[in-house]
Amino acid sequence: MILSAVAASAQVIVAGVSPQNIVANYTHTWADPAGGWGTPDFTIPGTFVEDTLQLADDGSPGLNAQGNPVSASGCNALAPGSLAGKIAVVFRGDGTTNTNNGACEFGLKAFNAQNAGAVAVIVINRNPNEVIAMGAGANGANVTIPVVMIDLNDGATLVNEMANGPVVVFLGNKTGLFANDVALNANSALAPKGGMVHSLLAQNGTEFNFEVGASITNPGNQPQANVTLNAKITNPSGAVVYDNTTSVLSLAAGDTAGIDVFPGGTYTLPQFSLSSYSAGTYNLTYTLSLGGADEYDADNVLNFTFTFNDSVFSYSAIDNATNRMEASNFYRPSTNNQTYSICTVVQDPNASRVAATGVYFAATKAANTAPLDGEEMALYLYTWDDQFTDLNDANFPANNAWTLTEVASGYYYYPSDLQGEVVYGAFANPIVLQNNTRYLACVQTVNLDLYLGYGSQNYTWNTDIYLQPMFPNESDGTRFAVGFGSDLPSALGVALIDVNNIGLAESNVVDGIAYPNPANDKVTVSIEGEGVATLNVTDVSGKTVMMNSINLVGGKSDVDIASLESGMYIFNITLENGKSAQFNVVKK
Repeated sequence: MILSAVAASAQVIVAGVSPQNIVANYTHTWADPAGGWGTPDFTIPGTFVEDTLQLADDGSPGLNAQGNPVSASGCNALAPGSLAGKIAVVFRGDGTTNTNNGACEFGLKAFNAQNAGAVAVIVINRNPNEVIAMGAGANGANVTIPVVMIDLNDGATLVNEMANGPVVVFLGNKTGLFANDVALNANSALAPKGGMVHSLLAQNGTEFNFEVGASITNPGNQPQANVTLNAKITNPSGAVVYDNTTSVLSLAAGDTAGIDVFPGGTYTLPQFSLSSYSAGTYNLTYTLSLGGADEYDADNVLNFTFTFNDSVFSYSAIDNATNRMEASNFYRPSTNNQTYSICTVVQDPNASRVAATGVYFAATKAANTAPLDGEEMALYLYTWDDQFTDLNDANFPANNAWTLTEVASGYYYYPSDLQGEVVYGAFANPIVLQNNTRYLACVQTVNLDLYLGYGSQNYTWNTDIYLQPMFPNESDGTRFAVGFGSDLPSALGVALIDVNNIGLAESNVVDGIAYPNPANDKVTVSIEGEGVATLNVTDVSGKTVMMNSINLVGGKSDVDIASLESGMYIFNITLENGKSAQFNVVKK
């Protein structure tokens, strides 16, 4: 089973009602009866709860590791009637197995709140920008009130406002609630063909273009006869470079199947392409209008971005704060015993213009586990040799039978606890890509506590329309063509350079030696560099056995290896300027 965020129906919402400063749509998952819960089915129109929030409180003292009150974990019985008529707010556990810190099944949290009179439950996740599927556990079948999960940041917004007075939230299906209400859904809109696009592979409109379209629904209880969908794209300077609107559309009342505006359909928008592209970020905005006031307009606009740059390709969009790809969600397989990989597919008719030098990625660990210092990540670039046209091709390989040929590899060792940060790991050598060859770039871990990063730009419709694998993943040797689901792309970027600059990339590797070698308790390393450097020592299996900082004076530094057992070790030294050296040392 794969653990991932569950995409809610377009009409199933968690929305702030009052006060005004919490009015918003909140990303969420909900406890589905199909998953073993006894909860209401939010896919049924008119199934909802709107009421005031209240923190659960079982009287337990203290805070958990994340600073949340243990009393609001929901793991212990609550006083009868203490949540009567309220939407209970509880915190997910902090990642430990300690029940006192909130570690218990979601079903138990909800059941305790229900027994205290709650009309619904909001579970606040322990991680920002992440919501997950909630297992029913032993008590979920007995829970008959709605249960939803929101992320840590949204939870903090609501809890902080609760300190100022009553907070009212709507949970459920809004179909039929409003007379005039049309809607868009990120699961049913075409995104650009990449979040970060390498400029050498997109020099004109023939080399880079994409289809534009979205699905339109009418959850309102009145028919609509003046609906239009507009798509607008602005370039990095803010100038409008694409602005097209559909003809007027009509939808029956309660039409949640809606109308699809897509290439080859009855209703279409023109393909997007330009004669040339400027470096920087373009914005695609879909705007839905019904020709009058929409009584619930929070789902009338969808935004996507795509960025042209000279260093990386990724399906995840850019994070403007870091200028690297966004890694806002972190996942791992729910049942996994050995290896876990996230990947990005690269295939382009002009790929021979570039060489792959490594990958960008992000990782984090569960709360209260060891830090990332010294964590080993394996990096791979494969040619994907199976011959298929698309995901529906009869020749598409089975999950455990992909034909992959390794063409590059490397290792990345975390120099410090860079939780959630996008980092770069280099292949041993740059690889010139070949035109039209399908490549799979991956990062792999064997640590069962490690979560790898994903973006938030939704590619569900892209998968449905183009039928191409984009961001597969791997768990214990089994590969999944659409990863955890086609909604969220892996935050794995493939570092690409101009083939004419390969020599410059190779100059980042410097020579290094160690002496005496073999050595007893001390060895002197000598490399072409000065100042502070990071030393990572691994055994022949790749396990990190020592990691520390060294100070190179005249290119030399003494290293104490007395704690190492006899055998051969690999010394990896990284200078502050990014250059590195690698060599073997034998301990007597």
